Amino acid sequence: IHVLAQQDPQFSQTRFAKVPINPGDAATSGSLCVTALYRNQWVGFPGAPTTPFLSADMPIVSLHGGIGLTLMNDKLGAFNFMHARGAYSYHKIVGATGLLGIGLELGILQSSVGHNWLCPDGTNCDQDISVPDFSIRRMTYDVGLGVYYRTDQLHVGISSSHLPAQSLKGPEFQYVAARHYYVLAGYDFFLSSQLTLRPSIHAKSDGAVTTSDFHCNLLYNNLIWAGASYRLQDAIVPMFGVVWKPDAKSTLKIGYAYDFGTSDLRGPSADRYHSNTHEIMLNYCIKWNRPPKIQSHI
Repeated sequence: IHVLAQQDPQFSQTRFAKVPINPGDAATSGSLCVTALYRNQWVGFPGAPTTPFLSADMPIVSLHGGIGLTLMNDKLGAFNFMHARGAYSYHKIVGATGLLGIGLELGILQSSVGHNWLCPDGTNCDQDISVPDFSIRRMTYDVGLGVYYRTDQLHVGISSSHLPAQSLKGPEFQYVAARHYYVLAGYDFFLSSQLTLRPSIHAKSDGAVTTSDFHCNLLYNNLIWAGASYRLQDAIVPMFGVVWKPDAKSTLKIGYAYDFGTSDLRGPSADRYHSNTHEIMLNYCIKWNRPPKIQSHI
């Protein structure tokens, strides 16, 4: 079996999950944030993709920036890909409200293939001699870079993952982790004291396939948002969310997105799976206002 590079897992609510895409974003919000997201794609289809991830980031004044951590598991049929990465972002103040983050991430990438394959008729392929009767797992290191810039209204970033383009090999198995490239950009338009329009774009490529997500949502009174996203040649994604503030320093955001498939996968028998993708997001942040530690000597 030869498995070549494929796109990293895709998410619809990338506005709340930038650290796994761009390490330069780590802690640029000035808060300690934890984000959990679960994507269940093509529900009901045998071997359909499921992808949970957990990320956290926080500023470290003594490091002149912030740190981040991402744990992700992407399962598709008999294939399973696990990412575990730590990130550091160096922060540089630019202008009155601008902040530039230059990030580096280091971690591990694990790829595994099981032996329980399904034949086209839905039965197990135990009798197919072309399918290995064993499971295999391989692991390697991973490196990524990112640059992220933000102001009170604007954010833009460019990043790349899997820079070493490692090849994981084993008996009858080869997985090539191709370099991936990402561009994030968005702007907040303050329509009134209660309404904010937030368009954004997320472009991604692995050198072979390139696609883009176009987002736009409306935030009301910093408490409720609703909008939609269009992924080129793939899906239209309505989404909404709520914000709860337990106190003056902490914020909890809960978001939901649903994909309506628009690609050629649609059909009389496949459409019920293609338009059946759910994504749930939880984001919790605490303002981090610790003053720098000052030492004096007499």
